[in-house]
Order: sequence, then structure tokens, then C-alpha cells
Amino acid sequence: MLIPPALTAVALTVAAIVVLPLTSQAQSKITAEEAHAIGVDADPYFYPLPSMDLTRKQFTSSEPGKEFGKDPMNMFVSVPQYPPADFNGAVRSNSDTLYSIAWLDLTKEPLVITAPDTKGRFYLLPMLDMWTDVYASPGWLTTDTEAGQFLVTPPGWTGTVPVGMNHLPASTPFVWVIGQTRTDGAADYAAVHKIQDGYTVTPLSRSGKEPEAVTVNVDAAVDRQMPPKIQVDSMSAVTDVYGNYHLKRAIVTQVGHGTNLPNDAIYPLNIGDSNGKSLGSTH
Repeated sequence: MLIPPALTAVALTVAAIVVLPLTSQAQSKITAEEAHAIGVDADPYFYPLPSMDLTRKQFTSSEPGKEFGKDPMNMFVSVPQYPPADFNGAVRSNSDTLYSIAWLDLTKEPLVITAPDTKGRFYLLPMLDMWTDVYASPGWLTTDTEAGQFLVTPPGWTGTVPVGMNHLPASTPFVWVIGQTRTDGAADYAAVHKIQDGYTVTPLSRSGKEPEAVTVNVDAAVDRQMPPKIQVDSMSAVTDVYGNYHLKRAIVTQVGHGTNLPNDAIYPLNIGDSNGKSLGSTH
């Protein structure tokens, strides 16, 4: 399934697909209120798609090294220190790991993700499809900490997996890798930087060859200042990790876009006191 450029209208489109066949059969049976209800139901189902697509465009519409945590597609950008307080590329960021982020474009061919031997140090390479499902999470908990190669393939790929590579088939043509490597603070950064240097993205056809320069496509039309969450929440309403619980997936995308699997991380969230009063700067 390819994600179209006009992703912001996807809920309206699907609502129309659902409604039009029904109205052609029995126009008098579909009221305006019912049509509106269908659109409302579609909103939480499709909420992750525009959130992910806007995040992808913000993170990749930048020259290498020009903006914090942002680089072109198909390459890792490693964050050398804890994110600053004003970082808003994701809803919530960890404060005990350093990030290594990559957006994968699988529309041309599979990609090989390489991780170095971290010598027992905790690391994760959670991979999110465009529905925000963490469909794979190589690292300390699942694949150990020895060096490894992971072949990420697009939907429908039927090629041969090279010997020694772990096959991680994706359900969408774009994938967000939010790598994290444990650190004990600034005094430990240098050791983490060596590990981060070992995270690479390579087209399968270039595996074992000299790397080629990554193509930079800077889209001037992308709003790189307004956080994706605000952009999506401002739109008109129209996972397998979550099963059929689509509302939960939408809520997690809104309050914790880019979260890990529950087995990998727990995110405490407190929005009110014992009396139900909202928390804020004065309370």
C-alpha cells in the first residue's frame, strides 16, 4: 500500500468510498448525520497516517546536519546529546538514551540496516510502519547485542534473503526507525557515539560495496516549524500491535507519537490530580 501525497484528505476519501456505494443503492437510507458519523469513525482509524507522513516530511526535508535530528531519507542521523527542551519532532523523547533516527524509503528496493556489537549495552532499533505499528524492534531484548544485519523489505517483495541477514518485511513503503542507545550521561557520550557510528542504511543492491551519496530532496512546501501533532489536530475531522483497537492507536499517536513497544519501555503519564483537576504550570 503506497501512501499518497494528499494524505491529509485520506479520511474524507475513505468516508466517500464507504458512503457512495451505499447511497447509490439506497439514497434515502443515508442521512447527513449518518454520513457525518462515518467520517467521525474514520478519523481515529486514519489518524496515524497524516501524523506519520508529516513527521517524515519534516525530518527528511533538510540538508544533512542542518537541523537537529534531521537528515535525508535512507540514512541515520545520530543525536550526540540529550534532546533540548524545545525539541518537538516527536511528542515525547527519552532522557536516558541517545537517538539514532532513520526514515526508510522502500519504494525502489529493500534496505539493509546494520547494527554494531554494543558489547552488552542496551540498544533498540524499533521500526514503525506508517500506521505507527512497531512491527519489529531489533536490539537488546530481541536479537541480543552482537553485530547484526537486518533486511527491511517493501510489501510484496519476493526476493531471496542473503545468508546472515534477519528478514524484517514491512507493511508500508516508508518506515521510521527510532534507534536508541543507553547512556549514563555526558561522561558516557563518547562511548555511545562510537556505537552510533555503526548504525547504517544500505540499499540491498549496494550491500558490500562502497556507499553512494544520499539524494537530498528539500521540499520547500513543508511546514518545518509547526509540530506534526498540531498540524494534524488542526485538520478538519473527516497494527497490528493494537489489533482492532484503532481509537487506542490514534490516542497513542497523539500523546506519544513514536513510542516503543510495552515490552521495551513504559511511559508514565499524569494529566490530573486525585480530584480530576488538570495539571499545569500553576497546579
